Amino acid sequence: MSPMFKFDFLSGIKKTGAFAVIATGATIMAIIGTDSSTYAHADSVSAAASGPPRTGWMEKFEPAAVPTPAPDTIFTAEDSTKRTLADFRGKIVLLNFWATWCGPCVREMPSLERLHKTLAGNDFTVLALSEDREGWAKITPFRKEIGLTILPLYHDVSSKMMFTAKTPGLPTTILIGRGGKELGRLTGLAEWDSDEAVALIRYYVGRSGSGGG
Repeated sequence: MSPMFKFDFLSGIKKTGAFAVIATGATIMAIIGTDSSTYAHADSVSAAASGPPRTGWMEKFEPAAVPTPAPDTIFTAEDSTKRTLADFRGKIVLLNFWATWCGPCVREMPSLERLHKTLAGNDFTVLALSEDREGWAKITPFRKEIGLTILPLYHDVSSKMMFTAKTPGLPTTILIGRGGKELGRLTGLAEWDSDEAVALIRYYVGRSGSGGG
């Protein structure tokens, strides 16, 4: 990736004011659609048929070439309870990294809530992990402002989970298997309650052994 497009998250979150929002938004758009050598790209009909369905909004979903353990970094609930991904073992987890100052993140949040409402249960959950430096002072009013009622929101303290997961920018969404291994990820905006997104999630939920995760 060219240096001019490299996502500098630390400098982005330290800025304040409208200029920071515009600058960060432009950088986020620059990383959308970028490739990572860590992930396998299906480029044939046979590969697509044997792997997860990736059409429409899910075309950018990149299955992990080899599922690897997801970070065990601590994040917090609104009541300050400390959580890790280990608390959700046994479920397929859609882990979304977002922030209130990220335009594409804000746009996809309602679709994440609708996806959670449709599929959440013993086999699946969405976890939306905020990268806001101010934590719940920002997250709580934002949730009320856009009408989120059931989407599980958490705070990534000091952005440790984001850095450990090596996410290139926001939004980034990682799919994690029942055993805590990363199954794949999608960088950039997506409509998570679209038919193709629901089909992707159901593919992994329905697999024996949760897709190796």
